[in-house]
Amino acid sequence: MITRQITIQGIVQGVGFRPFIKNLADSLHIKGSVINTSNGVIIKANLWDEELNKFINKIKENAPALSHIVSIEVKDIDHIDYNDFSINHSKDTGGITLIPPDMALCDECRNEILDISERRFFYPFTNCTNCGPRYTIIEKLPYDRSSTTMKDFQMCDECYNEYSDTSDRRYHAQPVACGECGPKVTLHYKGKIIENQEEAFKKTAEHIDNGGIAAVKGLGGYHLICSAEQDSAVLKLRELKKRNTKPFAVMAENIQIIKRHAVVPKIVEDTLTRPESPIVIFEWFRRPFSDYVSPNSNKVGIMTAYTPLHVVLFQYMKTKFIIATSGNHKDEPIAKNQEEAERNLSEFTDVFLHHNRDIFQRVDDSVCALADYGYILFRRARGYAPYPVAVNTDIQEEIFAAGANLKSSLLFYKSGFAFLSQYIGDLDNIETEQMYEEVHNNMKSLFNINPVTAIVDYHSQYRSTLFAEQRYKKIYKVQHHTAHFASCLAENSYYDDAIGIVMDGFGLGTDNKAWGGEIFIKENNTVTRYAHIENYIQPGLDSAAKNPVRMVISYLYTENLLDKLKDKFINAGYTTEQEISLIKMAVDNRLNSIETSAAGRLFESAGSLALMKRSNEYEGELAVLFENYACKDIKEEYQFIYEENRIKLSKVFEEMVDDILNNKDIKIISSKFHNGFAKVICDICVDIKEKFGISTAALSGGVMQNIFLSSRIYNMLLENGFKVLTHRKVPANDAGIALGQLFFYANHLTLKDI
Repeated sequence: MITRQITIQGIVQGVGFRPFIKNLADSLHIKGSVINTSNGVIIKANLWDEELNKFINKIKENAPALSHIVSIEVKDIDHIDYNDFSINHSKDTGGITLIPPDMALCDECRNEILDISERRFFYPFTNCTNCGPRYTIIEKLPYDRSSTTMKDFQMCDECYNEYSDTSDRRYHAQPVACGECGPKVTLHYKGKIIENQEEAFKKTAEHIDNGGIAAVKGLGGYHLICSAEQDSAVLKLRELKKRNTKPFAVMAENIQIIKRHAVVPKIVEDTLTRPESPIVIFEWFRRPFSDYVSPNSNKVGIMTAYTPLHVVLFQYMKTKFIIATSGNHKDEPIAKNQEEAERNLSEFTDVFLHHNRDIFQRVDDSVCALADYGYILFRRARGYAPYPVAVNTDIQEEIFAAGANLKSSLLFYKSGFAFLSQYIGDLDNIETEQMYEEVHNNMKSLFNINPVTAIVDYHSQYRSTLFAEQRYKKIYKVQHHTAHFASCLAENSYYDDAIGIVMDGFGLGTDNKAWGGEIFIKENNTVTRYAHIENYIQPGLDSAAKNPVRMVISYLYTENLLDKLKDKFINAGYTTEQEISLIKMAVDNRLNSIETSAAGRLFESAGSLALMKRSNEYEGELAVLFENYACKDIKEEYQFIYEENRIKLSKVFEEMVDDILNNKDIKIISSKFHNGFAKVICDICVDIKEKFGISTAALSGGVMQNIFLSSRIYNMLLENGFKVLTHRKVPANDAGIALGQLFFYANHLTLKDI
């Protein structure tokens, strides 16, 4: 009999893979061994060819639910005599290990903690190989308990028996624990310390039910929690968070509670109940909670209780829907330990439900929404990070990709795998910069990656660029929007010629202008900026993104349309005579201004003009509100003219101004704007297809998170015979930039501007 070595790479640690292999081998009477290594799971077994094929097929067909097999390699080795099949201790072999993300509480554990006859009844840290913390607690590899933040919790005999029993679903579940031996909660309640678990949960629940705000330590950080059902509680949280209109996410205990109050499409239900358990945004009318949760939209972000701690808390509350928002100040990282929470969140509350299982990696909740082509991630964090993207390249070096400045994520590359970090945030304050460095150092150590090369954005003042330049010897720059294009290609493992439709906000171009409304063509290794939105003056530079009124005045003044609406603007308090004069001067003399082709500025301005609102409270707010009015049933469109490789806006604004003066319904205005823009994008792609024979198009950039727009473009392109690549697991916004930077470099792409 031949001894074979089978090496399996993928998510194969921390998901019950070794006991699965042992039980399968025993059932097939195979003798050998299995071991976790930093190169993956390695099986050595005595097998004839027929047995080998059967064994591998059953591995592929029946692998644990949370595992993901990337590759299986087999080779013959020197013969070893085996008496049985054994599981060996983990070993560091210097390779690359794929770390599983944190996963939501599984049904078996959920039932267990709600069953009074079980020893883990109401235990808030219950988990097994199918659920619970992974990425947030792993300090180093291989993944063993001693390498996690559970190392200080000595298992009791009963837990150790489960941990040691290959037939138990907790076999080698590294975070396994119970009320006797595991982590515990402590409540700091208005200066009083409560260590009794039942009293701690009762007091916290009572505080929330009575309209208070509590800081609760969860899986990857603290939530600020209040009742979503009480206007006063929601308004108080809004005031303290300095968050006037941006929607809050709502948590319910389970999908059954949600379905009692909403019509939940199957795809929404399936996504809510997946192990990743993200926040899912969908339209919800007649909601059983405060309108102030999402005051300007029917779209609500909803999630289910994904940790046992949240499930236990719900058992004590009368409240069925809570707001569970990130425990931080605006634009700062989520608090991850007691010291940070009590220092940074004391302005919000004096009620802190702590626990003593340390969080190594702070990770926020993931957010997604449904488009016609499936769910897309707005924020990639818990449940998804640090799951890698496989990249096919001939490069052998290890690489760091620094990402962007806003919605920042970073990336490390090694041995064909691109490890994209969790969402970090905007690098505009020292706290987020510190988190960026923390994630960089943690991932670098965790994956044992030591790059010499760093890939950065063109913009020399991006904090991510400066960070990389201070630490890496070799710097390679990739233009922002080509990185968006490449990110979509990378996610879809697409390497052939393609059209890149990148609609975004600011990104510095090779001509030192602000790009953001780009059509690229990739032919072989050359990327060409083939077409773009016509340039307009962006007065006030970055401030125009926060105050779209400035771009509205610039657009209308340039197209000689400003006088038509000037009196209406001033009478409505939308702008002033002085502001108009200053912006006209800036446009005429290019003062404190930059030329821009950004679709982000265009859609914000369209929203600002139609809604007569001056400013964004949060990034892209007016574009989001404008999108909410677009209707699929309205087929009319504004005329976006495509000439000389430019998308020209004069006719659009002329028609839009006339509709505003004629008091047309904003639903008509929004629909016509979105429809017209989608049509001109499709027309350009058809033109490229006829000229160059390219029939694959990739959609990327922050504006492609406009569900109505991206769905419209997607469907139009499909109708015209295109294969359409979209983002699903990596955000279309700047959180996906690092992946695009890596792909651009790894595939030796170059940018050429026509």
